[in-house]
Amino acid sequence: MKKILFITGCLSLLFFTACKKELSDNFNTYTGHPLNDTTWARNVGGSAAVNQLINLLVPEMVIDSFEVSRDTTLKYGDSLEISFTGGSCIGIPGVPVTGKIKLEIVRLKKKGDYIRTFRPTMSNGFLLETAGAFYIRVSKEGKELVLAQGTTVKIMFSDTQDPKNNMQVFYGKENNQLPVSGIDTAFTWMRDDTSSVKIFQKQINSGSGTGVTIKGYELASKNLRWVAVERFVDSTKSKARLTTILPLNYTNKNTAVFAVFADQNTVVNLRGDFPSRSFTAVNIPVGTRLKIVSISRIGGDLYLGTKEVTDVGASAAFSLTPEKKSLKDIVGFLNNL
Repeated sequence: MKKILFITGCLSLLFFTACKKELSDNFNTYTGHPLNDTTWARNVGGSAAVNQLINLLVPEMVIDSFEVSRDTTLKYGDSLEISFTGGSCIGIPGVPVTGKIKLEIVRLKKKGDYIRTFRPTMSNGFLLETAGAFYIRVSKEGKELVLAQGTTVKIMFSDTQDPKNNMQVFYGKENNQLPVSGIDTAFTWMRDDTSSVKIFQKQINSGSGTGVTIKGYELASKNLRWVAVERFVDSTKSKARLTTILPLNYTNKNTAVFAVFADQNTVVNLRGDFPSRSFTAVNIPVGTRLKIVSISRIGGDLYLGTKEVTDVGASAAFSLTPEKKSLKDIVGFLNNL
């Protein structure tokens, strides 16, 4: 039986409230309120408010099951198929399993999904363009399983755009593969090899007697957990350092900042820079059109800041003034990016 659940464990955090706007040159104090805390941390601890964002924002998870000994193809709508060969899923270290096993899937389809899961499209600081990503986890009685050596999981999916010919398979490199609380700041996407992902085209019945052509990507992944179809962004353009400054109340302990490209599926994380008390990212192509997005949790309140940038120049610094929003409003905003 398939269920749709809201993830609470395998990723991380979010939530916030208080004053509508707080200007950095007009700082007010609030008796006993976290808005008074303007200090930055050299190393952000796991208990920091920013680490609570992911559990609030993470997209829904598909929960399913299948018989581990049989070849199985699971279909979700007309845009996603996942296939396992019989016996390909085993325990650690290489222990065979029998019977039904649990399958968990999170699909990253829109640019806002990469923010909601704190999985920016970056590989060791270099920018990526994405066509889609997945979190695929299999387990038996609570114990995580892996793919047996020499086996793969086949993934077929259609993107929101026509498929591109030079996309490649990337895997997510995690700091800790266990479901942990908090943002994995060491996470990065790693390319598997230089071969291009296969593109498929098929016809399906629309229900009205006419056929509909579906195009998409087909890949055989050697790994479970985080898998993506991506490519490196053109490296020949001049690069800029993107800097974002927020009011004093918004620090690296309570705020996460992202840049969402307008003309391609790229999402960049702006990391908190302790010396300058700002959020920065490098390798941004000059001339890029993008939107800067900040999400904060201060006390029990959530805040959202946005700024449209029509042309990133060689020296790019921008200010944001976040506003208090409900969780529903923030999720709705991210779903429409």
